[in-house]
Amino acid sequence: MIFAAMLALALALTAPLAFAFRPPRFLRSRREAALATHRAQLAELRREHEEGRIPEAEYQGARLEVERRLLAADGFAAPELTGNAKPLLIATLIALPVMAFALYLPGSTPTVPSEPHTQWAARQAAETAKLDQFIGILRAHLAQVDPNSPDASQGQAYLAEALAEEAGAVTPEALSLFQQSLAHAPPGASWRALDEQRIAQAQAVSSQ
Repeated sequence: MIFAAMLALALALTAPLAFAFRPPRFLRSRREAALATHRAQLAELRREHEEGRIPEAEYQGARLEVERRLLAADGFAAPELTGNAKPLLIATLIALPVMAFALYLPGSTPTVPSEPHTQWAARQAAETAKLDQFIGILRAHLAQVDPNSPDASQGQAYLAEALAEEAGAVTPEALSLFQQSLAHAPPGASWRALDEQRIAQAQAVSSQ
């Protein structure tokens, strides 16, 4: 069903090209275009002369010049537009939707085999297990140190980051740990920037 819809859409998009097969409404050669232009100029000169907007002497000079150009244009031998490109256009109209449709046929395009879901799930489970183990180690470490010490500040920052990574966002527990870590972090501590960045992110989210 989807292939039929795609083919119909391709045909609809190329349909405007069919207007090229309408009978031409324009002049077919350079000679005819030049003759029509100069005849129109003569008619315009004659009308302006009759209305008194062009003096007799100026009118006669302009008329002779246009007639000279008219005679010169009558000798043009430019080739006519015979429409010889129509077979190419027909071939394009047929080939374009067919080729576009063929691209979506089974086996028509190279594909990269997707990773089996079981392998992906196993890898995700292993990563989650490692993160859970790391979180457990940090919790056990923080339970044994002075909560106001730089060592606790560093552990709180790392634990908060692990919790945020596991949840995909800064959770209330992670935010509280970041704030505790920042409160007791030494001025030159490497994790101060992480605390400040994560606290600012959480505040920006809560203010939306």
